[in-house]
Amino acid sequence: MNVSSAPRDATTRFTGLARIYDRFRPGYPAECLGWLADTLRLGTSSQVADIGAGTGKMSEELVYQGIRTIAVEPNRDMLGILEAKAATTSLLTAMHATAEDTQLPDASIALVTAGQSFHWFDQAAFRAECRRILSPGGKVALVWNSRRRDSEFTRATADAFRRHIGGFPGFSGDHSVSAADFDAFFEPDGYEYREFPHDQMLTFDEFLGRNLSATYAPREDDPAHGPLVADLRALFDAYREDDMVRFPLTTRLFVGGVGV
Repeated sequence: MNVSSAPRDATTRFTGLARIYDRFRPGYPAECLGWLADTLRLGTSSQVADIGAGTGKMSEELVYQGIRTIAVEPNRDMLGILEAKAATTSLLTAMHATAEDTQLPDASIALVTAGQSFHWFDQAAFRAECRRILSPGGKVALVWNSRRRDSEFTRATADAFRRHIGGFPGFSGDHSVSAADFDAFFEPDGYEYREFPHDQMLTFDEFLGRNLSATYAPREDDPAHGPLVADLRALFDAYREDDMVRFPLTTRLFVGGVGV
């Protein structure tokens, strides 16, 4: 498999991955969302827009904090799961729209969040949309669960992908967004950066699902799928502790204003 063969449209990249994504992708640490809620003084009267919400990983954590959340997602596959979650609580609303054109009213949002999604957006258009929908003094929080690059286990997992995926660039997420990109997005207000430890202990099925939920992972009908799974099994066996492996993650938060 070659990475270049994957769908290029960010709104369709996750089609067919919604269930595995929802089952195996991590949520976000309560400490991270609690810090946001406390620092920005968010409460039951606040309204947050979670953009590129996927199946609602970030949205669920916001709702747990008691915050009314509008979850905006362009992918129909992901949206189906998100809508099912929204049907269980009055605090969550699911919308089919893009990051660049949310369809939300002007000056209606106290906080915009983007969990594991900003790197897929047209950053300039998204910034303009944030400026439109944020109320005065509103903020934007960009959040990623990032594999720790200083981990031998992370490097070994990346090597397994490189053996089977041509042009595999490494685990990206926030690392694909440059410091200059963050500076430009948050000008003129600037931003605050925080890290939260988020390591997880995973069974083999969870470890496999976590890796296969990525857009660059080969699907079952791809010749590279079987060999990659075999390599991931060998990697799990080499690092396991009592039939689990430690999956090293850091949750990285960038929060600031965009001049409103």
